[in-house]
Amino acid sequence: MRLSPILSMAAVVAAAAALNGCATLSEEQCLAGDWRGIGYQDGAQGYNWDRINQHYEACQGAGVAPDQTLYEEGRQQGLLSYCTPGSGFYAGRNGSSYRGVCPGNLEGDFLSGYSDGRLVHSAQQAYDTAYNEQQSALNRARDLENQIRNEENALGLSETTDEQRDAIRERLRRLRGDRERALDEAEQARWRMQSADRDVSDLRARFSAYYGGW
Repeated sequence: MRLSPILSMAAVVAAAAALNGCATLSEEQCLAGDWRGIGYQDGAQGYNWDRINQHYEACQGAGVAPDQTLYEEGRQQGLLSYCTPGSGFYAGRNGSSYRGVCPGNLEGDFLSGYSDGRLVHSAQQAYDTAYNEQQSALNRARDLENQIRNEENALGLSETTDEQRDAIRERLRRLRGDRERALDEAEQARWRMQSADRDVSDLRARFSAYYGGW
C-alpha cells in the first residue's frame, strides 16, 4: 500500500528526528500520555519548565499535545528527588549545568553539594588536560626521533656531499633541540598529572563520607 504524500513526509520527518537524536519522546510515549510520569522523570533530572516545549515538538507528528497540568505536577515531584545535596554533588562532578530549578527551601543544600562536585570536576579536568598534553608532547617527541633517525641515515650515505652534510647537521641540531623541549613538556605535564591526581584523591577522601564512593 502506498503512503499518501502527507504520511510519507511525516515518516521522513520522524525518521530524521530519530536519526538526529532530537526527539525527547518516542511516538509510543506520546500516545501513552503518561504526562505526570514524564514530568517526574524530567524533574528528577533537573529540567526546567521549558522542557515541555521539546515534548510538544516531539509529539507533533503523533498529533498529541502534552497535558501541562499533569506534567508540571510530576515535574515538581521529581524535583524533590533532584534537589538534594547528593544529586547536586553528582551534577557538579559530571560538569552538568544547574538550571535554577530547585525550590528556595531546597536550593541551599543542593548548591552545597553542587559546589563540592564542581571541585572534583575541576580537579579531574586538570588531570585530563595534563594527560592529553603529556601524550601530545610524547607523540611529538617520537615524530622528531624518527626525523632525527632519517637525517642521521642520510648523513652516513657515501653520496652525500659536504654541503649537504652541513645542512643535515643544522637540521639535526634543530630537531634534537625540539625533541628535548617536547620531552621537557611531557615531564612537566606528568608533574601536573600527579598534582591533579593527588587533588582528586584528597577530595575523594574528603567527600566519600557525605556522598558515598565514586
